Amino acid sequence: MAYTPPERVLGVDFSGAKDAGSNIWIAEIDCRDGPQLVGCAPATERFDVGSDRAVVHRALTHQLADLEPSAAAGLDFPFALPEPVVSAADWETFIRKFPSLFATPAEFQRRCQSRGALTDDDRVQHVRASEESVGALSPYNRRLRSQTFYGIRDVLRPLVLADVVRVAPMQPCSSDRPTLLETYPAATLDSLDGGTYRAGYKESSDEGRERREANLAALEAAAELTVSADVRERLLADSGGDGLDAVLAAFATWRNTLGPSNLAIEDGEYDAEGYIYV
Repeated sequence: MAYTPPERVLGVDFSGAKDAGSNIWIAEIDCRDGPQLVGCAPATERFDVGSDRAVVHRALTHQLADLEPSAAAGLDFPFALPEPVVSAADWETFIRKFPSLFATPAEFQRRCQSRGALTDDDRVQHVRASEESVGALSPYNRRLRSQTFYGIRDVLRPLVLADVVRVAPMQPCSSDRPTLLETYPAATLDSLDGGTYRAGYKESSDEGRERREANLAALEAAAELTVSADVRERLLADSGGDGLDAVLAAFATWRNTLGPSNLAIEDGEYDAEGYIYV
């Protein structure tokens, strides 16, 4: 069957914080007549829920489960772990067993460091091949451990167990399931031509706003992305940069689902460790 690009994509700037709802933003691009950014809002607004982590994660999972087959979504948390710290035979087994392996983010970090240590220094942290190529932190780094833990356990795992999505590249894409990709907004910024700022755009200062504006302009130029005036102003006014990160996740998803060649990663290493699409 011939490959058909998604008609719409979502980009999710994820959070594992207790008040995740105010930190998670979802962007949506309509792809049917050239990419058009049709919305970007925090999860509390999009789902009409409070900011409690469990509530928001459940609402996000339900939305992803309800996506039509002609959709795709990019989420910016690690979907897997470095091979040296994974004991499961394959990625799907790892996903199924995840809650029995790790009880809390802190234990998750501790056990990963214990399993992956190459020396007597328990601070050694492995990165996946995909992270090494884009300069990302280890999935169990202290700054990322909650994102990875809650993202895999409470969002990705239920979707995989229910068999309602296809997670690239670990699972083959299917015309009857939406596709999920792991994204990394900072690396997507790096991939754009000129004038972007990987740092300093998450500030309330005038310079922070100017950097958000430059990053958005680079996105528009790269994808001929259409952004309405009200969505543009919202993104520029969001001093935390979460909205812009969600748009970057959506853009990376759109760009990598234009054809099947971008999704099919031939290196078998990524079948276990996952792949960051930029």
